Amino acid sequence: MEIKRRIRKSILKKRDEMPKGERAEKSRNIMDKITRMDIYQEAESILCYVNYKSEVETEEFIKETLSRGKKVYCPRIDREEMEFYRIAGMEDLSMGYMGIREPMPSGQRLLCGRDISMERCLMIMPGSVFDREHNRMGYGKGYYDRYLERYPQLPTVAVCFECQLAQKVPTEEHDRKPNMVITEENIY
Repeated sequence: MEIKRRIRKSILKKRDEMPKGERAEKSRNIMDKITRMDIYQEAESILCYVNYKSEVETEEFIKETLSRGKKVYCPRIDREEMEFYRIAGMEDLSMGYMGIREPMPSGQRLLCGRDISMERCLMIMPGSVFDREHNRMGYGKGYYDRYLERYPQLPTVAVCFECQLAQKVPTEEHDRKPNMVITEENIY
């Protein structure tokens, strides 16, 4: 959709222009909000993206989550599908799809549907544009929408900077909304 492409480009330009130090500070603020939430504290497993380019930074959050004894799973793209694999540390990640750090595939570390239904899980997800009604625009490939279609019971928290909020995000039938959106200023 042309309108989605234009909105995504405009919002991502704002995010990309944010100074690195400001982005790091705002990222810490966002991730601190998550760690104080009951849903995070009660979760046994955290599914978390590894930040790329100017996204909300997740590396320190992942390290802290591991230090609390929680299981951490990060996404890996294989053709048109996304799966989550358990990591023990940042050293378990290497360059993968589009230059994004990903875990190596290993059947023993793959998060499966049985794990999701038996454990208390929480997904931290990225995106390019959001609105206050939790509508989310990703990057155009639909990986998170397809994953959440398989596991609709999975609690989800999307993170973004306040500058990534639009008045209204155009949606399509297959789009999946996160349960909440957290910015450096608000929880929606």
